[in-house]
Amino acid sequence: MAFCLKLSPLALALAASASLPAFAQTAPQNLQPVTVTGRTAPLLDVESADVTGFGVPLAKSPQSVTVLGADLLSASAAQTLSSVIKLDASLADSYNTTGYIESVSIRGFLLDQSGNFTRNGLATSNIAPIALENMERIEVLKGVAGLQSGVSAPGGLVNYVTKVPTKDSFVTAALSANDSGGAKLHLDVNQQLGAVGVRLNLVDEALRPQFDQADGSRQLLSLALASALSPATSVTANLEYHRKSQPSVPGLGLLDSDGDGVGDTLPSGVNPLLNLNNQSWSQPFESSSTTAEVALNHSLNANWSARVAVNTQRLDIDDRLAFPDGCSSAANYVYPGLCANGDVDIYDYRSEGERRDLWSWDARLDGKFQALGLQHATRIGLNGRSASADLAPMQAYNWVGITNIYAPVVLPADPTLTSLNTDSRERALAAYATLTSDLSQNVQSFVGLRSTRLKRSSERSDGSRAVSYEQTVTTPWAGLAWSPNATTMLYASWGQGVELEVVPNRADRFTNAGQVLPALKSDQTEIGMKWQANPRLLLTAAAFSVDKPYGDDVPAADPDGLPTQVAGAKTARHRGLELAASGRVDAALSLQASLMALDAEYTQAVDPTLVGQRVTNLPRLKASMFADYKIAALPGLSLNGLATFENGKTVTVDGSVELPSAWQLDAGLSYTQRMAGKATLWRFNIENLTNRAYWREAPTTYWGGVYLFPASPRTLRASVTVDF
Repeated sequence: MAFCLKLSPLALALAASASLPAFAQTAPQNLQPVTVTGRTAPLLDVESADVTGFGVPLAKSPQSVTVLGADLLSASAAQTLSSVIKLDASLADSYNTTGYIESVSIRGFLLDQSGNFTRNGLATSNIAPIALENMERIEVLKGVAGLQSGVSAPGGLVNYVTKVPTKDSFVTAALSANDSGGAKLHLDVNQQLGAVGVRLNLVDEALRPQFDQADGSRQLLSLALASALSPATSVTANLEYHRKSQPSVPGLGLLDSDGDGVGDTLPSGVNPLLNLNNQSWSQPFESSSTTAEVALNHSLNANWSARVAVNTQRLDIDDRLAFPDGCSSAANYVYPGLCANGDVDIYDYRSEGERRDLWSWDARLDGKFQALGLQHATRIGLNGRSASADLAPMQAYNWVGITNIYAPVVLPADPTLTSLNTDSRERALAAYATLTSDLSQNVQSFVGLRSTRLKRSSERSDGSRAVSYEQTVTTPWAGLAWSPNATTMLYASWGQGVELEVVPNRADRFTNAGQVLPALKSDQTEIGMKWQANPRLLLTAAAFSVDKPYGDDVPAADPDGLPTQVAGAKTARHRGLELAASGRVDAALSLQASLMALDAEYTQAVDPTLVGQRVTNLPRLKASMFADYKIAALPGLSLNGLATFENGKTVTVDGSVELPSAWQLDAGLSYTQRMAGKATLWRFNIENLTNRAYWREAPTTYWGGVYLFPASPRTLRASVTVDF
C-alpha cells in the first residue's frame, strides 16, 4: 500500500502558515503538569439540538432527533454527505454518487433540496456538494417538519451547524491521504483579536477516488466571527466559500433479459470501478457556493431574549455529463434499463452557467412566563425566504451513440445547444409560534403552528410555458410528554407537513400542463420513549406512521388522449419503528447505534395494481452501529468500527426485482501522543474492510429512469493532526 500526496501550491502554503503562531510565542519554562478532566472524544452524548424548535434538551424533546458531531464525523472518516448517512439507520441515499449533488431520504421520504435543509437555523439550498470540515454538528429531525420549515417534504429536516469561535486560542493542522493518491490539508485556526473571536477553516484537497476517470479538486474557506457588544448583546457572522470540481459517476440500470423493452435483471460481473462518464470529452461537474450570515442576539431580561438573523447564498454550477439512459440497439427500445448484452445509449449533457441565489431571514422572541398557575415557555417568530434560479438560455442533451457496461466504447461529442432551460422564482413569508407548558411536575405539553405564504413562478428561457401561483398553508404540531421519573420520558405527538405540486409544463404529456395542484398535506403520528441510561448514554425508541399524498395521472377515456394529473390521487403510508443508543456506555466505550424497521407501501393509486406494493428503494430493515473503544493498556489508543446492514430494497414498481441484502464493515484506529511538545493525533481508517461488491441503492427518478449505484470498493485513509 502506498499513499501518494498530491497537494496544490495553496495547500503547501497553508501547511507552512500553520507553524507561524508557534514561532510567534515564547515557550514558557518549568511548566507544571496539568490534569484535564474534560470529556474525551468522540463525544456522542449531545444534550440539545436547535432543529427541534422547542429549545428543550434532547432527552426531554417529544421528537426523534439525531445529532452527528464533528468528532464522530472525524472518527468515522466521513468524507461526504453519503458517508454521513451511514451513521443513522433512518437516513438513506437517493441518487448519491461520486462527484455529484447528494440527496437524503429520511423515514423513506426524499427531502426537498430547497425546503428541508437549514444552516444555523436559516434556510439553505442543498443543490451543491457540502463541506464537512467546518461543521460542528449535523442535526437531523425525523418526521414531518411543517412546524419548523413550512412547505417541505415530510421526511424531516437537516440543520447544518457550523463551527464558532471558542475561548481558547489554537491552530490545528490535519494532513490526510488515501490509497488512490488523494490528499487533503485542513487548517482550523481559532484566535481572539481584542473583543472579536475568530475561527478560520481552510481546506485544499486533491480528490482521487477509486472509480475510473473521476479525479477532481476541492477548496474551502470558512470564517466565523463572534463578539459581545454588551453584557446583553452579542453578534456573530459567518462566511463560507466552497468550490468543487470532479467528474461524476453515473448509475447503471437493469438488463432487459426478456426483450420486452423494460429492464428486469440485475447485471453481474460489472467492473466495480466502472465510470461510463469516461469519454475523452467528458468534463467535470463544477460548483462553487458562497454563503454569508449575520445574527444578533439580545437578552431583554432573565426570562426573555430576541434573535435576528439573515443569510444569503449564491450557487454557480456547470452540470456536465456523458449520461447513460435507455438502450436503442435491441429490437424493442428499452426504457428504463439496458439491453440484455449491456448496451446503453449515451447522451452529451451540458447545462453550464447555472446560477441560484437565496436570501433568508428569521426574527424571533423566546421567553418564559407563568399563566393560569402553570409555567410556560414560548417562541414567536417571523421568517422569510427568496430564491431564484437563472440558467443559461440553452442546454445540450444529445444522443451520441451506444456503449457497453462490459466493454465501453469511445464515442464522439455533440455539445450543440438544443434544449431550452427553465428559470424560476420563489418567495415565502411565514409566521410561527410554539408553546411548551408544564401541566404538572411530570407532564409537559408542546404545541406549535406555522402559517406560510408561498409564491412561485417559472418560465422557459424564451418566455414560454410561464407558470405562477401563490398559496397560504398552515402546518400544526402537538405533543404530550410524561416523565415517570427523572431519567425516563414517554411521549406522543401528531403533526402535519405540506407540499405544493405543479403539473409538469409539458402540453404534449398532460391535458392540464402547468396547472397548480391544491396543497397536499402529510399527517404523522408518533409515540416514543427516551431513557437516560446513565448521564452520558441516551436510549430512544419511536413508532411512527406517516400518510403522504401524491399527484397521479388519470388516463383519458380516449386511448389516444392525454392523461390528467390529479392532486392526492395516490397515497403512500410509511409505518416504522426506530431504536437508537447514543453516548458513552462507560469510560472506554462510546456508541452510536440505530435500527429502523420500515413498512412503506401505496394505499391508494389510480392504477389498482400499485395498491399494496412497496415504495421502491426503501429497506424493510436497516441497522447501523458505530463503536469506539479506548485501550486502557495503551493510553491514547482507540479502536473503532462501523457496521451497517439493510435488506428489502425493491427496484421495480411491481416488486419483481429486489436488491440482495447488503452489509458493510468499516474499521479504524487512532492514537494520540505528544511529539516535539505538540499534541498529535494519528488516524487510520478502512472503508469496506472486506471489499464487498454490492448494489447500494436503486432510485427511480422523477422522469422515470431507474438506476443502480454500487458500493465504493475498499478504501484506506490515513491522517495526522497536530495542535500548534
